[in-house]
Amino acid sequence: MAAINKAFVPEDDFKETSRQDRPTSSDKGTVCHVDIERIDDSKAPKLPQILATLPALFGAFVLGTYLGWCSPVQPQLKSANGTITASDDITADDQESVWHLLLDEDQMSWVGSLINVGAVVGCLCGGFLMDRFGRKVILAAVFLFYTAGWLLITLGVHASMLYVGRIVGGLAGGVCCVVAPSYIGETSTMSMRGALGMLFSAMMSAGILATSLLGWLDWRWISAICTIFPVVVLVGIIFVPDSPYFLIKQGRHGDAESSLLWLRGNDYNYVKAELSRIEALIAEDAAQESRFSDITRPAVYKPVLIGIGLMVLQQLSGINAALFNSVEIFRLSGSSLDGLVSAVILNFVLLVAALSSSILVERLGRKVLFLLSETLTCLSVFALGGYFYVLENDRETAQRFGWVPLTLLIFFIAVFAAGVGPLPWLVSGELMPAKFKGPGSSIVAFTNWITSFIVTKVFIDMQRSLTNAGTFWVFGILCFIGILFGIFILPETKGKTPEQIQALFGDGKESEGSENVNHSIEQRPSRF
Repeated sequence: MAAINKAFVPEDDFKETSRQDRPTSSDKGTVCHVDIERIDDSKAPKLPQILATLPALFGAFVLGTYLGWCSPVQPQLKSANGTITASDDITADDQESVWHLLLDEDQMSWVGSLINVGAVVGCLCGGFLMDRFGRKVILAAVFLFYTAGWLLITLGVHASMLYVGRIVGGLAGGVCCVVAPSYIGETSTMSMRGALGMLFSAMMSAGILATSLLGWLDWRWISAICTIFPVVVLVGIIFVPDSPYFLIKQGRHGDAESSLLWLRGNDYNYVKAELSRIEALIAEDAAQESRFSDITRPAVYKPVLIGIGLMVLQQLSGINAALFNSVEIFRLSGSSLDGLVSAVILNFVLLVAALSSSILVERLGRKVLFLLSETLTCLSVFALGGYFYVLENDRETAQRFGWVPLTLLIFFIAVFAAGVGPLPWLVSGELMPAKFKGPGSSIVAFTNWITSFIVTKVFIDMQRSLTNAGTFWVFGILCFIGILFGIFILPETKGKTPEQIQALFGDGKESEGSENVNHSIEQRPSRF
């Protein structure tokens, strides 16, 4: 992709430039000259950016409540065989009540897994919807669906209502995973983009922790409280601006300028410069005729493949294996903690590590943090496999060192949440070319959810055929492949503008109509 000319238009010129001078979609091949390096976004106030991204971040929080809901409510909903026994300690009035609901193992498994089905569908349509209707409108629709899903679950009198509620919530979550990272990236400055982007996964962890903390309540009360969150955010989203990129693409230059002024403040001197930079990018994209064959261009398929690779490696890291064995690991450690307390501890570790990642990502960079996290994840997964091997062959010896698996589990969750967990969402959003961001983000998010669904379904079979030790070792090998991926394929995006990131994947070919675009940012060789 051709990069933007770096000839600088003086700051005063930006202030005086009329909207007639701005490029439009009809100005094929004409791009404003913007010196990107002279735009000092470090002086932009941070609070407006944080407030603007809160709805997107709370979209992740609500998704986390959906993901964490099954753990505390499963003991309350599940009966031995779908029938009521004397041990269930239930009165005759309870049995006759329409609000009394018990599920068998098969029904509970569907309740747990159907959120993935909804998320897969949401991912596929999320990119199209946000390009058609805008980031803000679709985020509002996401919270409407979140609310509808929780209401169905809260008022559920039959398993089918829980099924539909989980699918609706998953659908909203899938769309959110596509739209929220794009909105965060398009409204944040370069200096804030990494920290706010990493908070997406941290907020998801916070949602999971919230349901754990509510685990002592009746399952309907948990669901009712979870319904409040999307309703509150739905009201708050009214007051935040839409993405300046989307507004300019729709020809709404006045709204785009108002949006940037809201995000950057009236005292920020580079609003006109940022608007011109966005217009230049859109004009350049408009100069290139969109064709289905674009997917064959390195500037498109390389970022998409890297995003897919990151999502697959995230799900193949062994996180499901560790979490599914967490209860057993706590038991082997000799801990007398209640299962709900154990879940709270693990989810708290997950949240703290995810929050720390928002600081580490700007200090270490994306590539270094991914490699560090993947390496430590690999070592901890191999070590957990080794412990299970000893347990399977010499149980008495293994139980004398019960603190080892507990320590390894907490360490594994911490290093995963600090890098391998949140980075794929941030990096894939940064890598995606603007022209292909909608479908590209959908493909990447779809990959994450479908891989999660597959790993969850085959995990039990892996345990049966390979034992726990063999299963962890397989995931350890896959983590090692992730290290190689990080070394040889993953590019560093810290401190780079979208144009500079796309220059990493430039194929040296220009599309028809872009002859007049000046190549001032040096085209870098592809790292893929």
